[in-house]
Parts: sequence; C-alpha cells; structure tokens
Amino acid sequence: MTPETILRIHKNIQPFLTHVEPRIQDEIVHSVKIAESLNEGLWVGDANQNTVYVNPLFEKLSGYSLSEIVGKSIEGCFSREDKKTVLAQNHLREIGVSSQYEATLITKTNKKIPILVSAATTSNGGSIAILTNLTKFKKLKSRDKIAEQIIRHSTEAMVVLDKKRRIKMWNNGASRLFGYKEKEILNNKIDIIIPESESEENFRIRQEVETKGVIKNYEGRRINKNKEIIDVSISISRVTDEKSNFKGYLIFYRDITQQKKFDLELQKRFEAIQDAYKELGLQKRESDYLYEITDSAVSPTGLQELSQLIVAAACMLTKCDAAVLRIFEEKSKTLRLKALIGLNGEWHNKNKIAYENSLAQDAFKLKRPLIIQDLNSNKKHQSINLVKKHHFTSLVLIPLIIGEKNIGTISLYATTSSKFRLIETDFLERFGKQCSLAIFTKSVL
Repeated sequence: MTPETILRIHKNIQPFLTHVEPRIQDEIVHSVKIAESLNEGLWVGDANQNTVYVNPLFEKLSGYSLSEIVGKSIEGCFSREDKKTVLAQNHLREIGVSSQYEATLITKTNKKIPILVSAATTSNGGSIAILTNLTKFKKLKSRDKIAEQIIRHSTEAMVVLDKKRRIKMWNNGASRLFGYKEKEILNNKIDIIIPESESEENFRIRQEVETKGVIKNYEGRRINKNKEIIDVSISISRVTDEKSNFKGYLIFYRDITQQKKFDLELQKRFEAIQDAYKELGLQKRESDYLYEITDSAVSPTGLQELSQLIVAAACMLTKCDAAVLRIFEEKSKTLRLKALIGLNGEWHNKNKIAYENSLAQDAFKLKRPLIIQDLNSNKKHQSINLVKKHHFTSLVLIPLIIGEKNIGTISLYATTSSKFRLIETDFLERFGKQCSLAIFTKSVL
C-alpha cells in the first residue's frame, strides 16, 4: 500500500477512531487497508450500525463521500421496501449470523442500483458488508429470460441441442408438431425424430452445417410420436459463445405437410382442366389472338411490337395481373427482357437474368408450363423483391421452344392462385408454340 493511501485512510477515519475502544482500533485500520484494494464496494459499521468506513468503490457506487456518510446509519441508502430487510439482517448479525441478500441502493442522486449485500459481524460487535453491483447481471438475466420465454412459447417448433446432439430445450411448438412433451424427450438424441430413410441425407446436412454454420429452409421428413411421417422445412444454426466456442445447435422446424399436399393437388387440377372455358367462347378469343400474333410475325412491324402484342394477349386470355416476355440469348446464356405489361419501370433493372439454375431452365427441361403457387418461398426466382412489391403470389412460366431450340419465356403473375385455376393446359402449350414460331419468324425476317 502506498504512503498516499495510508495517509488518506488515517485522515478520513482518525477523527472517528477516538470514539472506538483502543483494543479494536488496530483491527479497524487493518481492515481499511485491505478495503482500499477491493474491486467491490465495502462498508464498515460499529455495533450501532453506524458507518465507520466506506472504501472508494462504495463512494463511487453510492455517490456519498466518506466524510458525508461516516457516523450515520446506512439505512438511508436503501429503498423504503428494503429497509425492513436491512433491519432484519442487522438483527441476525447482532447474534453473530452472517447474511447475504439482494437490495436496492439509493444513490445520492436518487438513482436506484440493484446490489448484492454480503455481511458479517466483527469481533467488536460491528459489521462489515461487501456490496456487489448487480446492474449488468440483472440486464443479462432479464434479456436471457425474455429470450427463453420467446423460444419456449413460440408457435414455431424450436429445439436446442448440445455438442453431442442431445436435446436440451424443446419448446411448445415442438411439442405440438411432434407430440412429445419436453420432460419425456429431454436428453434424447435428435435422431429420435429422424426416419431411417432420411439418415443418409441428414448426415449430408450435418456436414453442410459444420461447413457453413447455418442452413435455412431445407425440406425434409421427420417422424412424430405416433410414428407418422411429417414434411417439414428445417433451419439449423451452430451456436457459439462470445468467445466463438462451439456450444451446440439451434433448430427450427415448420410443418409443410398440408402445403405440399395443396401444391400437388393444385398442380394436378391445373393440368387436368381442359374444357371449363370452352362453353364461354374462349376458343374464339384464343383463335383471334393467335391469328393477330401470326399476322404480326409476317407484317412489316418490328419484333418489339410483336412482343408487346404477345404479353397483352397473354394477360387478356389468362386474366393474370402482369406478364413478362424474355428472349433467350444463347451466347451469354441469359434471358433478356423484351416486353412487359402490368409492371412498373423497376423491372427494367432486371433487363437480363441468368438462365442456369433458373425457373426458366426447369420449364425448358419439362417442355411444358411451370406452375409456382408460392413465389415467396421459391429460391430460384431472380426478381423476388419486385414480386413482393406487387404482392404477386403465383406464377405460370411458359417456355418458348421450337424443337430443341430455346426461344425465350413468358411469365404470367397473379396476386392470387385462384386466377389460374381455370386455365387450360392445352391452350398454354398452344399459345407458347405459336408465340415461339412468331418470334422466330420475325427474328429471321
């Protein structure tokens, strides 16, 4: 201890030592010397619980200097609710019992600080108390509690695993989805809900998570308590602490069983409807538009006028909300925007889109119109932000093909899938073939 610190100690407490029995003066001075080096607040009181000494960290914590508080009861530094607790703890120390309790410290500026008080008696009947500031701890505890409640009560199934893939948290959403209550599944390995048929694929996914740290919206199959297979969308994240030490995994499951059934049924219905609109004169309107497209292909008008006629005809015949025509460029393997209707100018920023790994490539492989019922969950669409701005939910993509030659695509957008339910598949294919031939003819001429 430096000479300056010793001088400070004696200067601050020497006037009060005259009121203390000589036999304990050395004990108090020794305690004060230790207190000066503590990293927590320290308070020393006499047998009447009046302050004899506080260390510098107590002064900083409370806002009171030693000279302001010495000789006074510490009760004034506590909230009204805590004063009864302080008195009760003081009585315990009067019979020689140490104590520890939480309280709220009221600073000189009336700021409230949560603290932990650890107190014990001295040999002369006085008290020594260490005050620990709990502010950061309380904030962290509150944040962790809120986070835990959000996870535990979320409607989405969430599961926390340790390093060995054992279940450490199983929320309400997981109980509803899989049928297991948390108490009956905790500490089981997550393999309990993985069908044997998925084990190989699951191993591949685990390796991808280890490499990338996260995987989102992977579609797989899981098994519930009743041994029923469930189609689920799975997102997995590796969990680390603030020092990047690996702790386990956080998994989200979303039941997509009904969604997949609906999409499959809707796809079949779409492909099965052939005659619904024939009685309403649709064939006549189809013939008229196809004639206009053919006539435009051999007329002096340019490719741009033909393209605009095609998207207008597509909207009128299908009742879609918007249509886009793109021309395939073989050299660059891109689809270039040629004409659109029902869309704002921002779509021109997507003048070219990649062909590889696109919905267009999928449609060309199928050689028939491609139906997408939920655009928001489709990862291959390359203009998803523009789709959301227009509130489009469904897409019919018509490939334009002559033999094995890719001409381009016509994309039909709708804000509701019901608009496409009565479209004839045969008509879409005929319309696509006629447009392919017209564009090819106009390009050659």
